[in-house]
Amino acid sequence: MKYTQPIYIAFFTIAFISLLVALFFEKQDLLYVYPFTFIAIAIAYVMERKKRISITFLSALFFGLCGGIFLILDFKEAIPMISICISIFYLLYLRLMYLKNERKKAHGKTYVSLLFIFIPVLYIYDRVFCLVYEEIHNGFVYFTVMAVCMLVYIMAAIYYYLRTKNQSNLWMLITAVNLGIMNIIVIINELYVYERIFTVMAIFCSNLMLFFSIKFMLEEDTNVLTEVV
Repeated sequence: MKYTQPIYIAFFTIAFISLLVALFFEKQDLLYVYPFTFIAIAIAYVMERKKRISITFLSALFFGLCGGIFLILDFKEAIPMISICISIFYLLYLRLMYLKNERKKAHGKTYVSLLFIFIPVLYIYDRVFCLVYEEIHNGFVYFTVMAVCMLVYIMAAIYYYLRTKNQSNLWMLITAVNLGIMNIIVIINELYVYERIFTVMAIFCSNLMLFFSIKFMLEEDTNVLTEVV
């Protein structure tokens, strides 16, 4: 990855502008700049990919973008559509991780480590569900499906990194952490107390997610992703 290429300069520029828009303008104004961060990353991926293009990755970007747009428009009213789009996004990212790791085996200690991580995470999820139920009870089923997909995705990212500790899985783990932080910020911002700085932080996490996602996709290892679906 050569960050001096015009497409990367464009991405970093748009990402910075999106932070300024989130800081100084209304949230809906992000619709004029936010989609271009996804478009820039998609173009960068297509330009840099030396082998087959992953339709799975491009599809994930599309559904992630759609979910983000619905969120910017109206979180509470669009919970079903947001949940559907983001759930598909997580499932596609799970597919990408599987394709890069399908020939690698895990040791027993990996599962033990994962279990110790999973238990507190599951407890946090239970508390969050209890907290948000009254706020989004009309779309709670959709929200639950999305949250379960997110939990599986995050735990899978941790699992694959613990199993191999290679560079590509580290990038996906960082992506998962950014998504987890972003989701917490969005829930607080949209359901409880709206703060402009929370929107800035969510956009920042989204930009980092895109950046580390493409690093994951372009990282070459012994089991390079070659499938297109």
